[in-house]
Amino acid sequence: MVDFFEAIYRRRSVRRFKREKIPEEAVRRIMEAGRAAPTDATLHLWSAVWVRDEAKKAEIAKLISQPHVEEGSDFFVFLADLYRLEELLRYRGRQLASNRLALFVFAAVDAALAAENMALAATAMGYGSCFIGAVQNAVEELVELLRLPRLAYPLFGLVVGVPDEEPPPRPRLPLEMLFHREEYRPYSEESLAAAYEVMARVTRSGDWLRLLERYAGAGGYFDRRSELMTAVLRKMGVM
Repeated sequence: MVDFFEAIYRRRSVRRFKREKIPEEAVRRIMEAGRAAPTDATLHLWSAVWVRDEAKKAEIAKLISQPHVEEGSDFFVFLADLYRLEELLRYRGRQLASNRLALFVFAAVDAALAAENMALAATAMGYGSCFIGAVQNAVEELVELLRLPRLAYPLFGLVVGVPDEEPPPRPRLPLEMLFHREEYRPYSEESLAAAYEVMARVTRSGDWLRLLERYAGAGGYFDRRSELMTAVLRKMGVM
């Protein structure tokens, strides 16, 4: 085990794993770290499907084009889980709220808090991890493969395993761009230019704009992903 801050600064997105299984008792300890995370109003709006079976991991890896999902020891698909909440209310003769937008937002927050706890626990124990947003690339197929009920929407994945690489730390925006003291501070042209300079080395081209445009620009990755997400959320009764 390592110091708390050391675990935070050592955490990396590992994409190459040794083909070794983490002892199940160690995985359960990592899961307990997730269970200890905060949850809004003690509603427990999240859950996760733990995938340890090699064949199923391989199938998921192929579906979402992420080979490290198969290479890692264990894979978790985190869900915004309003189904369990609906069942708990039904059991006592009550109904789930009809407008579920706020519940979905806080379910995503709950899931992220639990997953980050698990990633840090894995790091502290000497293992590697990687968050997998590409779960959204095959969300309908995963709903079927994992037999998810209505109101249980897959958000992202977390692969955990024995690392086979030591990736360098990635740059982050400076504190002044991420934290606004007392009130929101508009960005100056100089601060925006500085942000591009700080983040330049995350892309091979040296221009962070290429990444921003590809993912967040008009017609980009998240633009297209949002259409599918909205359709599936409606189909599953979340929206």
